[in-house]
Amino acid sequence: MSLYTAAVDLGSGFTKAVVIAADEESHSCVIGRGRVKTGIDLEGAAGRALAAAVADAGLGAGDVSYTATTGFGRYGFSARDIQITDITSAACGAHHLHPEAPVVLDIGNQATRAIAVTPEGRVKTFKTNDKCAAGSGSFIGRAAKYLEVPLEEVGAIALKANNPQPISSVCAVLAESEIINLVSAGVSIEDILRGIYDSLAERAGTLLRRVGLGSEITFIGGVARQQGMVKAIESRLGVKVHVPDDADYVCAIGAALLGQRRAAAQRGGTVNEPRVSATGSPAMR
Repeated sequence: MSLYTAAVDLGSGFTKAVVIAADEESHSCVIGRGRVKTGIDLEGAAGRALAAAVADAGLGAGDVSYTATTGFGRYGFSARDIQITDITSAACGAHHLHPEAPVVLDIGNQATRAIAVTPEGRVKTFKTNDKCAAGSGSFIGRAAKYLEVPLEEVGAIALKANNPQPISSVCAVLAESEIINLVSAGVSIEDILRGIYDSLAERAGTLLRRVGLGSEITFIGGVARQQGMVKAIESRLGVKVHVPDDADYVCAIGAALLGQRRAAAQRGGTVNEPRVSATGSPAMR
């Protein structure tokens, strides 16, 4: 009989949920995913994301035996069995998706974090940016809105830049003023967007160097899906960047792994950790 464990990552922009199954031979895989906008109702967002993940897994609500939460709103879901910090979850999830990369970069809507990971997937040390939108993914969204560019197209547009114009301000308000000035000066949207990515890459690089930047990193979070950001990091920092297909579900996957271990321990058993293949489909080892 399989053991089904779920995790909900309550982020400031989106809430993501996953369901993981462990079979009788102690193998595990991700079998369901759900994603909704967070909004102000954390309880409701968590419930909807979890329900979507359970439905995606082809299960019923009563089939999930243990639920972990993570993210900034991890205390906002009353049905949780355990809450886990997003730093711990990110390290665990990223390590199991790309164990060869000892450093994790997580750029989310609210914050940017650099995390050094031990060979066992635990947090060695981490650094986070100041609480300002100019250093996180939300700034990309605000810039896209001002430039009247769909957010899902920003990454591809930035790749067409010929003369990127970095944004030097560390304050979101002043950075927006810089963008306005660049538009007034006739700078192309492509160059402005690539400049934004370059600026974020520089700030991320500062955090990464403080935790011990090596030759490769695992890049997670919603911004990791934007190719312009990936290119900027590779170019500015000279590192190999691994981007999981489930980049924005990594924290949820890590929390589910940790929750699954706790659930198995309570039952007096053990489980192997799930891996996700390069195509994004579940894979067992």
